[in-house]
Amino acid sequence: MLVKDRICTTRAGAVFSLRRREKRDAPALFDLFDQPLCRRAMVLEPFKSVDDVQTWFDAHPPGGFELVATVDDQAIGFAGLQPCPGSQNHSAWLSLFIHDDYHHQGIGTLLMKAIIATAELLAGLTRVQLIVQSDNKTAIRLYRKFGFIIEGRHECFSRRDDNYIAAFTMARITEKLGIRPGSKMPMSESIRVLLSLFQTV
Repeated sequence: MLVKDRICTTRAGAVFSLRRREKRDAPALFDLFDQPLCRRAMVLEPFKSVDDVQTWFDAHPPGGFELVATVDDQAIGFAGLQPCPGSQNHSAWLSLFIHDDYHHQGIGTLLMKAIIATAELLAGLTRVQLIVQSDNKTAIRLYRKFGFIIEGRHECFSRRDDNYIAAFTMARITEKLGIRPGSKMPMSESIRVLLSLFQTV
């Protein structure tokens, strides 16, 4: 893989890289999704196998944007952006997951910077939206830092063991932040351009 195909940064003595998600990442991502804190925060039904993870990715419509954060080329974080179709093609759904062992090390911030840059500056999206469980204070704090606001609360949205959990819908809208969207570049081209802008440190 060429230098221009990844983003690298350092934090607390470790080197984290961002690159496109690849099929070979499914085992590492299954391990990530199977972590206790990640399972607790998931709105999705927990994955039961590596094949389930790959099936989930295969079911995504074309045109999405998916990154992994890696240490020694092992995926320890994931961020995805799935554009909406038709009259909602100015918006996209965001998903973000970090391995339990790598929380509070700046990986979520790094992934969010890449996602937001791609969504607004390159793909020209005006709205990025997500769903987060209402008790996931760490994630909500991160999303607020990037300009996301809570638009609604949904009671009994998902189950955790025998309990029902509420969820928030949150969105970041460029017009409310005084940001002019970019050039509506196709998502596949956007990720190529984004990754080409960075050099290994």
